[in-house]
Amino acid sequence: MGKILRVDLDTRMISTEDVNSSDEENYIGGAGVAAAIFTREVPAKIDPYDGKNLLIFSVGPFCGTTVPFCGRHFVMAKSPLTGIIGESSAGGFFGKELKSAGFDHIVIKGISENPVFLWIDNEKVKIRDASEIWNFGTIKTEETLKQIIKDDNIKIASIGPAGVNLVKYAAIISESQHASGRCGMGAIMGSKKLKAIAVRGQGQVTIDNKDNLKSAVKKIRDIVKEDPLANVMKETGTLAHMDNYVSMGDVPIKNYSLSRWPGTKKIGYYALQERYKIKHYACFNCPVACRAFINFEGQMVAWPEYETLAMMGALLMVDDLDVLIKWNGILNDLGIDTISLGSTIGAFLEATERKLIDLDLKEIGFNPDPENPSEYQIWGAITAIEKIFRMVAMREGVGDGLAEGVRIFCRKRNLPEDLETHGKGLEVPAHEPRCNNMTALDYATSSRGAYHCYEPMHLSSMANQKIDIGLDEKVERFGTDDVVNAVVKIQDSSEAYSACGGCIFGFWYVNQIAPWVQSLNAINGRSYTVESWVEAGERIFNLKRKFNIECGITSKDDTLGPRFFTPLNKGGTKQNIPPLDELLPKYYNLRGWDSEGNPP
Repeated sequence: MGKILRVDLDTRMISTEDVNSSDEENYIGGAGVAAAIFTREVPAKIDPYDGKNLLIFSVGPFCGTTVPFCGRHFVMAKSPLTGIIGESSAGGFFGKELKSAGFDHIVIKGISENPVFLWIDNEKVKIRDASEIWNFGTIKTEETLKQIIKDDNIKIASIGPAGVNLVKYAAIISESQHASGRCGMGAIMGSKKLKAIAVRGQGQVTIDNKDNLKSAVKKIRDIVKEDPLANVMKETGTLAHMDNYVSMGDVPIKNYSLSRWPGTKKIGYYALQERYKIKHYACFNCPVACRAFINFEGQMVAWPEYETLAMMGALLMVDDLDVLIKWNGILNDLGIDTISLGSTIGAFLEATERKLIDLDLKEIGFNPDPENPSEYQIWGAITAIEKIFRMVAMREGVGDGLAEGVRIFCRKRNLPEDLETHGKGLEVPAHEPRCNNMTALDYATSSRGAYHCYEPMHLSSMANQKIDIGLDEKVERFGTDDVVNAVVKIQDSSEAYSACGGCIFGFWYVNQIAPWVQSLNAINGRSYTVESWVEAGERIFNLKRKFNIECGITSKDDTLGPRFFTPLNKGGTKQNIPPLDELLPKYYNLRGWDSEGNPP
């Protein structure tokens, strides 16, 4: 049975309790149980910055075991960016450390009078003063906390200036480089005056049946060894997406207005590996090791992930790889989600180019266009963009409006609706929805808004298959009926897998669900089948949907910004317009929802 650590920042009361057994039965654990706690205890209409909004850190049953890809931790709260349920997750070792300390969930409520950090030393938990480190970036925060606690091996999740200043898409950064980026969880942490959580865990996870677990783990590892996508990512990480998917039109360019641009060749994996020494490393118990350090300006730094290269590079037409590597480190230190940031700056740049915003561009750092000196160079304006994102983190000047996210920024400026590149308030990620109808439907119906990690689109490339639930063939990317079936099955099974605590990349690589179910049963002694496991995922998905409906979401919100229903004339999207009007009724029907998108 899992353990909950409850922290009340109003009263400074700390307590522990066992996870409700029925919650574990119905929602597995981890992010699934977090959803049960959250939807039961948080009023739907509450302001996200109200102390009654819970901030929940969770790990699943896989975490801390021999199950591959089990180093993930998950964060949940009502999002200040979207006004609905917010979720994010990160890899590394923070989750494993929390599990080893004996906790599956940290449930945080209230607002501290002064800045604090939470120190979890196995079963000993203290709320400690963080006034001196409150305005630090995440790098200096980690360095300082390790000095204070006198232990370089502790794991830390913290916020930077963006979280302190309540940027609505502020991230929580663990181990200086792993971002719980989406939905503004860092702003919720900042609103509670919680600077960081530091953890030291030295315990072991109890396993019900070690032999069965060993057998299941071997099956998973054997499948991963032979999986083509796993072997690509072992070498290139996510970066090769820039090189390999641009021809399909999946890479967003110039604020989602183009699908071809020569600059993508300068900022992908193949450009990077020609110039930098690469040293791969893995999150806890990961056999693929898709992350890496590179030797940059005499230091080993984390390479940027594809989402950062696309949203801060191609979307803004910045083709300088050195700059993007530098920005990656700066933005992690500031604690900002690069997806939402890039999308919001993209709307700003386009509005500026269209002369819809009247600002002193020279003061911001824009320079005259070399080809047209009477105008300013807007796209790829490196100096100006860097100044803007620093202004966002500090909520200074135009950065204050941009810190609200693309939806609110555009509406407060009375900008055209076509600049609102979001789904339910969450900025559209670096996978173009016109490229694949599965991507568009998934974005439109995801509980947190336009969220990309479940990626049913891989089924169009014979990846992310699940043969034991009928996903064993290629799904055409511009299809309809097969698209709806695939999206529902991937969403439900991915929810179940996330509740187990796995990295979603691992789920892509393994074309069977049964080994994951066998692993879960071996760990906790339960008797899930593939069918009941996927049904648990469906319950989690519906639970979140019902909460969002209480927040005010309706079927009219199951869509994307109007830009994504205007065809791109050139490139791999083939002028496709996602047929959501046709897909959504079929989606609702397959889910057993009514015609207005309400679950039973």
